Amino acid sequence: MLKRINHVGIVVRDFQEAVTVYSIGLGMKLDKIVEIPDVQLKIGVFKMGEIEIELLHYVNAELPIVKALRGDQPGVNHICYEVEGFDDTMKRLIGNGFKLIDGFPRKGVHGRIAFFIPPHSSEERIEILEVEAEDE
Repeated sequence: MLKRINHVGIVVRDFQEAVTVYSIGLGMKLDKIVEIPDVQLKIGVFKMGEIEIELLHYVNAELPIVKALRGDQPGVNHICYEVEGFDDTMKRLIGNGFKLIDGFPRKGVHGRIAFFIPPHSSEERIEILEVEAEDE
C-alpha cells in the first residue's frame, strides 16, 4: 500500500554545480551526501518539508544497472513512493504488468528499494521504498 511520496530523484551531470544551484540559487539546505559504491553513485539529499529532492550523479553511465535506471539521462528521473507491505506491493505491481528492474530489490539510502518500469511507458521509472526504522 502506498503511504506517501518520499522523494524525487533528479540525475545531474555535474554534482557540485547542481548542489550549488540548489543551495544558493534555490536557497535549499544540503542535508547529506551519500555514496553507493557498487553503482558508482553520489547522492545529494535536500529536504523540503516531508519530501526530499535527491540529486543523483552516476560516475559510470555505462553500467547496465545505470542504463536500466536511465541514470545516463539528466533530468527528473523518478518518484519514490514509500510503501507499507513491501513484498505485497511488489507482487501487486508485477501482477499488474510492472517490470522489476534487474538488481532489485536491494538496500537503498533509506531502506529496502525496488525500481519498476510501468506497463504504459518504457521511459518512466517508479521506485518503492520500505523505510528502515531509525535507531534512537
